[in-house]
Amino acid sequence: MKKTILFSLTLLLLNSCLPEGYMRTWSTDLDYDKDFKKIMIMGLVNNVTLRSDIEYEVVTAAQKTNLTATNSLSMFPPELGKPFEDVERFKTRLREKGFDGIITVALIDIKAERYIPPETNYEPLVYYDRFRTYYFRTYDLVYRPGYFSQYSKYFIETNFYELKGGTLVWSGRSQIFNPDELESYSRTYSRGLFKELLQEGVISK
Repeated sequence: MKKTILFSLTLLLLNSCLPEGYMRTWSTDLDYDKDFKKIMIMGLVNNVTLRSDIEYEVVTAAQKTNLTATNSLSMFPPELGKPFEDVERFKTRLREKGFDGIITVALIDIKAERYIPPETNYEPLVYYDRFRTYYFRTYDLVYRPGYFSQYSKYFIETNFYELKGGTLVWSGRSQIFNPDELESYSRTYSRGLFKELLQEGVISK
């Protein structure tokens, strides 16, 4: 009984150290330019309305930290189909427009193979390291027909890539929630995202 209480208190203390809405985060120990000027927010969600809502919330939260942010829907509307096939050409186009960072926000079903239970230490999978491989593998996952439904549970997975090399500098994932909670939850998650990025020194003020 005492062990159970102690374990519960430990989890409570660990969770209280994380920003509201977050389960776990990871950041690189490599050097990179943290003075981001303009970032692209890319929602990986197989539902245009949800994608628009999530991108809007993240862009709004970014702007409140004095970051210039643009939602990917403004550059890659759904009627164009898959945003791009040539990643290097895509990155070059963004750099020409002044972007130096990409934040991907994916809605992941907990039945997906990448779900890691909370009690396990969080570290991004190997293919997360490069934007190219993460994007294509995640796109193929979330854009499967019937992927989003009201009969599953999801978590939000966010990756921050610096654009010059397309390498991962930060990754975080949310608590598990029901689909009908997404609209309100994404707002809380977005606010917590940039608080965490500043707190961990991933971006500079």
